[in-house]
Amino acid sequence: MNRFRFTQYTIPLLLIYLTLFGSLASATAQDPDDSTTVKGRVFIDRDEDGRFSTGDSPFPDVRVSNGVTIVRTDPSGNYELPLENEAIVFVIKPTGYRTALNKLNLPMFFYIHKPNGSPNLRFPGSKPTGPIPRSVDFPLYPQTEPEQFQVLLFGDPQPRNQTEVNYIARDVIPELLGTPSKFGVTLGDIVFDDLAIFEPLNETVGLIGIPWYNVIGNHDLNLDAPNRKYVNETFERIYGPTYYSFDYGQVHFIVLDTIDWLPPAGDQRGKYEGRLGDAQLKWVQQDLKEIPDSQMVVLLMHIPIRKLKDCQDLYRMIEQRPKCISISGHVHQHEHILLGQKDGWKGKNPHHHVINVTVSGSWWSGQKDIRGIPHATMSDGAPNGYSVLSFDERGYQINFKAAGSDEQMGIRIDDTIPLNKAADYEVAVNVYNGSDKTKVRMSVDSISDWLPMEKRKEVDPWLKKLSEAEKGITPAIQPQLSTPSPSPHLWFGKLPGNLEPGLYLLKVEATDMHGQVFASRQTFRITEE
Repeated sequence: MNRFRFTQYTIPLLLIYLTLFGSLASATAQDPDDSTTVKGRVFIDRDEDGRFSTGDSPFPDVRVSNGVTIVRTDPSGNYELPLENEAIVFVIKPTGYRTALNKLNLPMFFYIHKPNGSPNLRFPGSKPTGPIPRSVDFPLYPQTEPEQFQVLLFGDPQPRNQTEVNYIARDVIPELLGTPSKFGVTLGDIVFDDLAIFEPLNETVGLIGIPWYNVIGNHDLNLDAPNRKYVNETFERIYGPTYYSFDYGQVHFIVLDTIDWLPPAGDQRGKYEGRLGDAQLKWVQQDLKEIPDSQMVVLLMHIPIRKLKDCQDLYRMIEQRPKCISISGHVHQHEHILLGQKDGWKGKNPHHHVINVTVSGSWWSGQKDIRGIPHATMSDGAPNGYSVLSFDERGYQINFKAAGSDEQMGIRIDDTIPLNKAADYEVAVNVYNGSDKTKVRMSVDSISDWLPMEKRKEVDPWLKKLSEAEKGITPAIQPQLSTPSPSPHLWFGKLPGNLEPGLYLLKVEATDMHGQVFASRQTFRITEE
């Protein structure tokens, strides 16, 4: 019987094993003719040597899956699952424990079974794993998981090359060192088609020092794969299954694969569609059956939920849950959507879906700042950044964080107010994390009481002026800023009339859906002409 040892620490054997198999499940070889099932054990790895040994404790009642079926471990911590020719077996992390981590803080909660390896692709998948081991074991490690905690959410970092990885390293990572967040999630489009960039980006994000989960996006695929089956080979080698779940504290997180790849056919180019597919939907249904209705559920995906071809099937599974939200990326805007009857949602209350701000903003476009980093303002007028998702005994809240800013929820007042005594000017205010439930008001010094502002979906006038100015720069800025689009978080209000010439202070206050209050101030001057 051949065994190998490993831990979460950096040792040469671990690096070799991860390269070949992409898994930290402990494995013991078996006879090659027993390939219809996979068996193993989940255990508390008290001596942290990566294998079940004296002093370790079997872990009963932990869920394990092959992506089709979910089973629970018996009193001895053992499980058994059907095995297909190729499969990824993974443990569903329970509350109060963590899985093993590799040196880049990627959770190693899975074992890849691909006896013949991946097909020959431009970006490598898995090496041949050979026969299924006699025992595929999963070590778990106790950790404190409070009811009050926060999570970092990255939408679309999407670097094309090392230069753009360096933008992330300088624009976002430093302010997150020492973060109190318990883990992070990248919501797809981890990179921009060049899958060789996974490695340097993982090294960069790994510096934050917390476990980091990943969702597959449409730019994270093996685009030269011969069919749908092999389009995720590189992602799987590095990150594991494309759909899975885990618990942290009192919250159940489900990571979804929303990318259905349609490979080239005849003279038709390959393309993707937003779809979960029958197999994944059945798995989600199994997963949710064991989650109490009273438990908070968070769905993490790349393509927004209402853009999925089979979104109605997913709605039927979650619409009776009083505590369920979903979060996506993909659009390179930030928006709160409340799904209702017009969307085919049949739940008693609207479903809260967040399209998350992107780390890359508008794909690292626009003029560079003093640091040499593109400002990358998104087409909705919001800056690039990330979100902080927080939980406590009252529920959840999500805050927008602009990269390089101290503000948790930014408010930008149009700072080009050309006023004279006769002007009838309407102020535009972009509340980056604003939603239909956000209330925005303004006042002018001691001249006026608080005046309500009106939410309208229009192009941000500040961004429109910036975009026009950048188009006039020669040589042309590359990549060019995205064309401004109607912003879902823009408010307007008219200044009081008959203001005398002089300097004034404009105050703006926004109260979000969670009751948090944010404020911004700006001076403006009234002239005679």
